[in-house]
Amino acid sequence: MLIDNTATSVMRLAVDRTRQGAVTGPELANAHRNVGRLLAADIANQLAIEECIIEHSTGPRQDGVRLLKTSQPVVVPLMRAGLFVAEGIWEMLPGAALMPWFPNTTAIPTLPSERPTILVDAVINSGRSMQLALDALKERGSQNIIVATLVGYRPTLEAMAEGNPTVTFVAGRASDRSYCGRGGTDTGARLFGTMSWENENI
Repeated sequence: MLIDNTATSVMRLAVDRTRQGAVTGPELANAHRNVGRLLAADIANQLAIEECIIEHSTGPRQDGVRLLKTSQPVVVPLMRAGLFVAEGIWEMLPGAALMPWFPNTTAIPTLPSERPTILVDAVINSGRSMQLALDALKERGSQNIIVATLVGYRPTLEAMAEGNPTVTFVAGRASDRSYCGRGGTDTGARLFGTMSWENENI
């Protein structure tokens, strides 16, 4: 299943900030977090919640809510660029864990298979890294997998959703243009302030 927020006004406003070339570094990181916070709404709809007692301003009340323990997800950002979108999602889902992964250098970490896994990347273009992660999780028996991205190349997102029917894909924006940035146009470089580095290729 693919949940595409391209036409959602609040998401359009949030994603637009991430597309502006003058927005870099901490300002861009926060714009990514804002998109993650919005993506968390669709993700939460895929998770189970239960009522609980909360300490209300008027005293204890029994109409609070929380994620079921088995629905508290592990948020796995694909590093580097997936980090800040993942932080926004993590912030909105109390009880979630954050486990960054560097797909080019390390195997995907061992995760609790009974908890949902949310794989996060800022951009899905070819889908190669994300599909590697999906395949690794499926081999380990993970049952509940969600993929979240700020922007993805529409044909790739649609093909991945069709090829992974048990996975929910949530996108802030689906683009009809395939694009790989370099240096000042690379999302990771813009986020981490390494746009002018001659060896910027991570």
